[in-house]
Amino acid sequence: MTDEKTVSVIVGQVRRLLHKKRTANALLVLTSHLETAPDDLEAQELLGVCHFKSKQYEEAKLAFQTLTRMAPTYAPAWVNLGAIQNLLGDHQGASRTLRKALLKDKKNASAHYNLGIAQKALKMNSMAISSYREAIKLAPDMPEPYTNLGNMYVDMKSLSQAVKCLQEGLKNCPKSAKLAAVLARAEELKEGRRLNEAPLGRLVDEKELAHRQIRTEKRLLTATQRNEERDEIRGLARSVRHLTKPVIPLLDEPLHHQLHILQLATAQNDTRNEAPAVFDNMLQTIQELDRMRQETAEATAEMKAQLEKTDSGL
Repeated sequence: MTDEKTVSVIVGQVRRLLHKKRTANALLVLTSHLETAPDDLEAQELLGVCHFKSKQYEEAKLAFQTLTRMAPTYAPAWVNLGAIQNLLGDHQGASRTLRKALLKDKKNASAHYNLGIAQKALKMNSMAISSYREAIKLAPDMPEPYTNLGNMYVDMKSLSQAVKCLQEGLKNCPKSAKLAAVLARAEELKEGRRLNEAPLGRLVDEKELAHRQIRTEKRLLTATQRNEERDEIRGLARSVRHLTKPVIPLLDEPLHHQLHILQLATAQNDTRNEAPAVFDNMLQTIQELDRMRQETAEATAEMKAQLEKTDSGL
């Protein structure tokens, strides 16, 4: 047995070695120490960290698996194990492990973030978005969820949402160079699309348009006729705005909240052997519904912006 004072000294020594990036030396100290103190939880956790820093991912996995058996209620052990499983490409296993972590600590931002990585790899995009958003909510100063979520929106061509997400991330994490780079890319893509599209999304072939001979004739309107036409256009714009305004909040928080609840409900049971086809169909339905919500919300926002430009009275 090793007394607590000795354990504390050894753990402190290992942490100093890791700080100096002397990982190999730290591993030697830990291995020797765990032979005489196999129940030292902190040393076992540091063993996994050392293997991870040495890119010995299989050894890190074994170390964290041991730690989950030693301390089954310790959420960080499950989170680290899930992160390693993601790195090793075992995304199904990572998803199961990280849900166990959330059963121990539902407010663990790292668990939600790593679960998002697993879900994205499994093409469960809707659930991945929900997990990244939960990570952001719990840890707004953590840049990685913003980056991953922003990249997902870019891949989905939801550029307005990508820019909004990444701007929020950079505001909360101003020192993140990666966030800044991804935001710059998203803004460039969004600007490029805007220049190649008409106000409401109709594609314009600028080269073809340049070769057309367009003749216009001056319309002779009285002041009364001109005012009548303006009133008619403004009335139409107000009518469209009136119809679209209630759609915006409906497509945003309430629908997203309901989708999130449904996603959480499907993730509760780890033993889904009774009706796999039904469950898979439910997941596909959720993903498609959320994709439609995102696309419709972005289109509605663009329509709203255009209407405000055409009618200052809106």
